[in-house]
Amino acid sequence: DDRRRDARKPRTRRTRACTGARAPMGSRRASVAFARAFAARGCSASATGANGAPPMTMMLPGATTSFARAFASTASLKAVKRADAPLVESANAPDAPERIDVAFRDVLDVKRAVAWVKANARATFAESVDMSVHLGVDPKRSDMIVRGAVSLPHGTGKTVRVGVFAEGEEAEEARRAGAIVVGGDELIKTIKDGGSNAINFDACVGTPGMMPKMKEIARILGPRGLMPNPKLGTVTADVGAAVKALLGGRVEFRAEKNAIVHAMVGKVTFEDEQLEENIAAVFKKILELRPKGKGAPNASKYLKKAYLSSTMGRGSAKMDLASLTETAAAYQG
Repeated sequence: DDRRRDARKPRTRRTRACTGARAPMGSRRASVAFARAFAARGCSASATGANGAPPMTMMLPGATTSFARAFASTASLKAVKRADAPLVESANAPDAPERIDVAFRDVLDVKRAVAWVKANARATFAESVDMSVHLGVDPKRSDMIVRGAVSLPHGTGKTVRVGVFAEGEEAEEARRAGAIVVGGDELIKTIKDGGSNAINFDACVGTPGMMPKMKEIARILGPRGLMPNPKLGTVTADVGAAVKALLGGRVEFRAEKNAIVHAMVGKVTFEDEQLEENIAAVFKKILELRPKGKGAPNASKYLKKAYLSSTMGRGSAKMDLASLTETAAAYQG
């Protein structure tokens, strides 16, 4: 019978990819030949195992157990030979780099940190000096949100445009205090229609009577940090004092999702003593805002790390927490 005769013939598979030969699949001798050819030509069926050999469980389609064993033993032998072979270097090979021990970053006190940041400012403009403090709080908990504002004794060195939502006599008081944008219902309608493109101020103050009307633009001002907040002192009837505080260097800060507070403390053109006093004012306010509820960190775990940097400076200076605490305690602001 032709069908029975064809069934007794060994099946074959082309293996020209690595051997360029054709051999029966069920032959042990052919399996060993395939393994040697694979190892000689650097073919790999999977990730290597011990001593550079492929795992026994990873075999090519149609390969037999003898093929896998031969492949593993052949690859292991070649790996050992390669390890024992002498290292031949090219004449054009570069010299091996020398190992350099990298020193850990020094922890500086406030005075040395300010001097370091000013010395490493390399931009052609007056860079801003920022302080970052890592806190041991959980910002996801509503009772552990660290948020506040402080007036810097020497200002921020930055021109601030203040907008005020007020009407009548309060609007006139805001204009006399130096507010750039002052308005009521018409200003709310302008921002509602124009969106963020209609906002031409950097800080915002609102009277208690205007807050219910400002709900219409809360989704526009809120994501930009411009919505007045009674906790920050920007919702008040004394709009003149609030405007003067913002123009005089009022800084607002809040712990982000990683429990890090970022605050601007001045410019590199400031004197060292001015930057030190600004840093002390911000750090003193952060200490005062430590949560006191259940599960809140104690004084020793509230502060983790603090850094001082400039806009385009070469890295940041790590500040000593003990020195920061002493400087904040000595500040009489």
